[in-house]
Amino acid sequence: MTALIYFGEMLVASLLAIVLLAISPFRLSSDATLFAAGIVAWTFAEYVVHRFVLHGLLPTQHGLHHASPDAAVHTIFWQIWACFALIYLIAGGAFLAGGLFAYSWYLFVHHCAHHGPDMLPLLLLKHRQSHHQFATRNYGVSTTLWDRVFRTMLRQ
Repeated sequence: MTALIYFGEMLVASLLAIVLLAISPFRLSSDATLFAAGIVAWTFAEYVVHRFVLHGLLPTQHGLHHASPDAAVHTIFWQIWACFALIYLIAGGAFLAGGLFAYSWYLFVHHCAHHGPDMLPLLLLKHRQSHHQFATRNYGVSTTLWDRVFRTMLRQ
């Protein structure tokens, strides 16, 4: 059932991103820039939340997530989409489309990490395994970018 929710949400997010780009009033170059900015913003938010909220403010809840990875999916689903609605109102459709695209990738990586690690790209698989071994490193879930930028990547 949880796989259905993950992949259903990936589909909805991807289709919504396409629609937002299709109805955007901006030129292609502006849309591309906003789309890229949305991707960067999502990956940065993912890193910050994982590092400072889940490992800083709410470590017990994060530990429970690792013990039962699917429970949180049902709990925070509506909160993420409420944030997306707010982002749409503030930053517009092309920016949100980039965020939704990155969110879809995050959902895929997160689901595979817990249920099918052999489906992950090797770099992300090793990155995630190192995070679980040394919880003070490798906070990025869908990318290693911010761990490189903030020097929290464990070198192996």
